[in-house]
Amino acid sequence: MKSNWQRLTIVIHSLTGGGSEHAAAAMASFWADSGKDVTLVTLDSVENDRITVSPKVERVGLGVMGESSGVWSAVKANHWRIQTLRAALVKSAPDRVISLTDRTNVLTLLAARGTDLKVVVSERTDIRHHRVGRVWEWLRNRTYPKACSIVVQTEAVRAAMKPIAREAPIRVIPNSVSAPTTPPERSPLVLPDDRNWFVGVGRLSYEKGFDRLIDAFAQISKACQDWNLLIIGDGPEKSPLQNAASEHGLDELVTFAGWIESPWSVIPPITPRSASIAVLPSRYEGFPNALLEAMSRGIATIAFDCESGPSEIIRHDENGLLVPQGNIPELAAAMQSLAHDNDRRTRLADAAREVNDRFSPERVFAMWEDVLRGC
Repeated sequence: MKSNWQRLTIVIHSLTGGGSEHAAAAMASFWADSGKDVTLVTLDSVENDRITVSPKVERVGLGVMGESSGVWSAVKANHWRIQTLRAALVKSAPDRVISLTDRTNVLTLLAARGTDLKVVVSERTDIRHHRVGRVWEWLRNRTYPKACSIVVQTEAVRAAMKPIAREAPIRVIPNSVSAPTTPPERSPLVLPDDRNWFVGVGRLSYEKGFDRLIDAFAQISKACQDWNLLIIGDGPEKSPLQNAASEHGLDELVTFAGWIESPWSVIPPITPRSASIAVLPSRYEGFPNALLEAMSRGIATIAFDCESGPSEIIRHDENGLLVPQGNIPELAAAMQSLAHDNDRRTRLADAAREVNDRFSPERVFAMWEDVLRGC
């Protein structure tokens, strides 16, 4: 069926490096390159962008991010954000609006009040575990029913969303993943080519569980003496994680590489001299981009089987390994077993590439097209 929309505005808080930001950039680039008129609006300034989008996307940064010093300061700041965002939305004159992430969704729906804007909101994490604060949850309960549609990433989150959505339709759409691209000529990450690597990628925050990955690696570091641990990402838990590695005596074996835009493109899956295993130790997830991207590039993967996300991607012992949630000894055992079994590691890595078809942009954005047509 032909699209009944041509102009699209996508709203997100920033393009500074998270999975949701990557998803917003992928959406904008896909539709702009397909001939749609796409505007990508962030609450943050364009100068802070780390993620690039297609040059065909009109990029608008509002520069209204920032912390508030108190309740009344927050009220005034959010009123200003809503007014600024409303002006940007009206100016972009979209047929449809897509907003991503909880607080941004609330602000976008409030900005659209009194207009004829058709807004689709997308939750990017598991609302059963991720708390946004009582005021924001109160606002979410009152604004989400006004959305044209609510998009979540798994059936479990869809069930949890029903009491909030009330009459608003809820659709389940996973993240997409693009087939591997050519690595950059000058890699921002230079690794010794005679070491093997357990790799964790993501925001260094509590929910991502990198403390659990460090604990698991500590249990097997002597048994896996030719393996190191590489953690890629930035976030508030960086110092505590570095301290944890030091307390385990792992300073020489754990590398914190910071943020890299396309980490898996610079990590070789298997070479004659080294191998990599991706590990997702999250406490909870939405639909983990880091896991999808690792599998897309033919890297063997291990993940905690948290309530939402990994089990929709990994088929245990077919294209990766799932470990019971929170069981650090079992995670350590899975890491050690896969590190010592080259044939199994290669089999899982080869099978992992099937995500390039299952979650291709063409398949995933066709689902989004259905949502947008239905508004």
